[in-house]
Amino acid sequence: MAFLLLLHEKMRLQRKVNKLTLRQLQLSSRKERITKNIERVQKMYSSKMTQLEKQSSLWTSQFKNQMLNGMGLGTQNQMFNPMGGFGITSFVANAMGQILTNGGKAIPLGKDKTIDSFIDGSLYTQMMQDYCSGGFQAVYDKDDNGNDITTKVSGYTGASGNNYTVDQYSCFQRAMQVAQQQQSQAQFYAQQVSSQYESNVSVWLQAAQAQLEEEQDAALLPLEAEQTDIELDNQSCEAQLADAKARLESVKQACSEGIKESAPTFGLG
Repeated sequence: MAFLLLLHEKMRLQRKVNKLTLRQLQLSSRKERITKNIERVQKMYSSKMTQLEKQSSLWTSQFKNQMLNGMGLGTQNQMFNPMGGFGITSFVANAMGQILTNGGKAIPLGKDKTIDSFIDGSLYTQMMQDYCSGGFQAVYDKDDNGNDITTKVSGYTGASGNNYTVDQYSCFQRAMQVAQQQQSQAQFYAQQVSSQYESNVSVWLQAAQAQLEEEQDAALLPLEAEQTDIELDNQSCEAQLADAKARLESVKQACSEGIKESAPTFGLG
């Protein structure tokens, strides 16, 4: 009778071991699925974070380029060629044109003296072409022997052969100096505005990243909770399986000894 009870316990424990082993396999499959889902969510939000950073960087670059191009300091419609090694920027050229045309009014040169030859802009265009083609050469007064008096400049000749008065040349040069000063001020202003915009974008980016992190945490919360439950179930299953295996091994040994004791000895014992 005792042997039959041991045999029944052995079968019960074996079924329990089998059920717990199957349960472990199921938990392992579920855990693998949950782990893949967690990785998928993390990769998705990591990609969104990267896109945010790239987008904010692109916005900053676009803002700066658009502003510089609008001011004549960028590369768009830029008359200055860095490979040429000579010339002026579109900003300076435009500023000079505004200075010299002077709103359609004559430019005052001193007491009771003005110059109105720049009003329609044609003279400025012609002088700018000469400037960009090679510049100007001074024309000097001659002495009685026909030699140049280098201290007395009577005018200037452009690269195209056009002649200009001393006043026209002086106005052109002064306009260039003022325009270049304005360009330096404009560059400083553009840098300030760009830095402020970049700072604002950085603030926005931090807020957007925080929002994404919150969304990611919300998406991961149920998955991580399920993962924790699976791990706890698996730990419980492992403990039960270890106990069941140990008890099964003990019952198996008891059954083996019972078989030996119940075996007939045929008078040899």
